Amino acid sequence: MTTRYPISLSMNELLAEARCLSGINIIDTEVREPLEALLHSLNTDSHLHKAGAVAMQGKLLRLLCNRLRMMRDFAAHPEIADQKINNPLFVLGMARSGTTKTHRVLSSTGDFNYMPYWQVQYPALFSGDPSESPQPRIDAADNYLHWLDQAAPESKTGHSFETFAAEEDSLLTEQCFLAPSFFAYSEVPSYMAWFMALGSQGMIRNFEFLKDVLKYLQWQGLASPDKPWVLKAPTYYGFEPELLNVFSDAKLVMTHRTPLATVPSICKLLEYFHMPFDDARLDPIGLQGNLAELLKLHLHNRTAHANISILDIPFEDVVQDTGAVIEEIYRFAGISFTDATQQKVQNWDNNNPIHSKGKFKYSLEEFGLTKDAIEDDMAGYIAFINALKAHRSK
Repeated sequence: MTTRYPISLSMNELLAEARCLSGINIIDTEVREPLEALLHSLNTDSHLHKAGAVAMQGKLLRLLCNRLRMMRDFAAHPEIADQKINNPLFVLGMARSGTTKTHRVLSSTGDFNYMPYWQVQYPALFSGDPSESPQPRIDAADNYLHWLDQAAPESKTGHSFETFAAEEDSLLTEQCFLAPSFFAYSEVPSYMAWFMALGSQGMIRNFEFLKDVLKYLQWQGLASPDKPWVLKAPTYYGFEPELLNVFSDAKLVMTHRTPLATVPSICKLLEYFHMPFDDARLDPIGLQGNLAELLKLHLHNRTAHANISILDIPFEDVVQDTGAVIEEIYRFAGISFTDATQQKVQNWDNNNPIHSKGKFKYSLEEFGLTKDAIEDDMAGYIAFINALKAHRSK
């Protein structure tokens, strides 16, 4: 039996400490309910080890400080809300299905706004002055990545966090504390149950927060209002109506890979992501069931909401024919695909060979998963993938 270490500060103490660290005396009432649910789950469901409890407390304080800084700036500059977010492109798909490569290749072309890792970690101005140098925020992100590499060196073989590389939105929307991605660091089942009980409102509020941050980054001069954003998170599929409720003109691209590969791969990556924080053994069967329910919801959305248009790309095409996939995405998004863009895509591929950080190894057996059970749980989605591949091979 491992020893559990709780977060040392109470909810009220965390909120007070965030005000002290940021120097901003704003009472953040909106965060109290989700923070209370998360803190309760971390202290009762999780098995935070000693260093993990310290690291998680630091993470919570970072998120809370970012919230206060953003609240300060929105209050001082109401014109931030007038920024326009037009025609964003969202990359959806199960984790481990090619979403990161697709996202990062698109971000490399110069035709899209994107959030590098340092911005998802520190989107808020430290001083409130938009002319401040971003270097302290970049340095803080660098320091965190150095710690992460020491705490879980194997994780980069599955997902390499890099200061200036495009990173997924879920790390940013954790600042609204209505975020399904908290399960990636520790076992938090009661928090996840609380979040899911919110129904569609949970993800709508998550997407609304994301939209506010995109406006904020544009106002800071870190993105151009004349370019569309390219965004990505593996927590989006199954929530397409909620996404389009907030981003009505969004374009959706979804990558697809057999769950026989993605499910054990997700388990292995989550095992690495937990290492810096939590000693609890992952629940692969429970995770498989949750993923299966999201896939069923995604397939339901496709048939129940005729207005949802999605460009579907098999994982194999992302890996083997990147240039053609990106050109197809450009056509779908109504963006001109030039020779210069094609060269940038090729350059990214040349500079980022597969397994450059080491081979990422996983299997069904090491997590007690079986081919038959996955095929049974996810039969509808597997049939969808097979039909997609057959259609594209014609």
